[in-house]
Amino acid sequence: MNKIVITDVDGTLVKDGTLDLNPEYYEVMDKLLCRGIQVVICSGRAYSSAEKLFNPLKNRLYFICDGGTSIWKDGNMIKSFPMKETLWKGMFHDAMKVPDCDCFVSTGTDGYALDTDSKMYHWLTDSYGFKMSSVESIEDIKDPVIKLSVFHPIDCEEACKDSFIPEWKDKAKLASAGSAWVDCCDTDASKGTALKWLQNHIGISGGDTYAFGDNINDIEMLQVAGHSYAVGNAREELKSVSDEVIAPYWEYGVLSKMKSML
Repeated sequence: MNKIVITDVDGTLVKDGTLDLNPEYYEVMDKLLCRGIQVVICSGRAYSSAEKLFNPLKNRLYFICDGGTSIWKDGNMIKSFPMKETLWKGMFHDAMKVPDCDCFVSTGTDGYALDTDSKMYHWLTDSYGFKMSSVESIEDIKDPVIKLSVFHPIDCEEACKDSFIPEWKDKAKLASAGSAWVDCCDTDASKGTALKWLQNHIGISGGDTYAFGDNINDIEMLQVAGHSYAVGNAREELKSVSDEVIAPYWEYGVLSKMKSML
């Protein structure tokens, strides 16, 4: 069966920032894979976090990580969409000026931040399971950066709306990735762009693609898919572009829909 089932993670399968996945997802994904259906995990998380969450199946899945800026198979990054150095460095400096905000960048294989004692750093390492390193200066980061994420403990979109977002919205792609995060990447990168690349790579059409999400950064992914589903807890903007609204993540709406595909 030439089909793709692609799903977001945080807010779609699990509570944001946790590794608490219903183990029945492994069973159902295994059955989909055995029927020749490609299962793709598409997340704002780095691969170091996503592979932990799906460890029993990680060598059989495709992963689109860091908000659509890297694509992985068998532990290897097979495609990436890097940001220009001047762009991410300028954004980093501005993000750190926003009151109560913090910031980190991802190269796909590593994440970098300035303060190992910050709430953001501990949440990324302790809850998400990210591979992170600290640097004294962003000038110490030598590998190409694919994503920059701004963090605020309560509402990042609100905190950034007056200065950061107006300054950078036309120079990079910015999208809410949950209440605590605004993800930033190259203008040519998104979950939708990554899905298109993967569809071409494995030879499966949009009409045979089934996508699940909950947030702003999932919109383009759902638009690229021929069949789109927003979980019940999704933002209204996503529900408005989806074919169907299913049960929220805590009622395992995606799991039920995947079962129906069997």
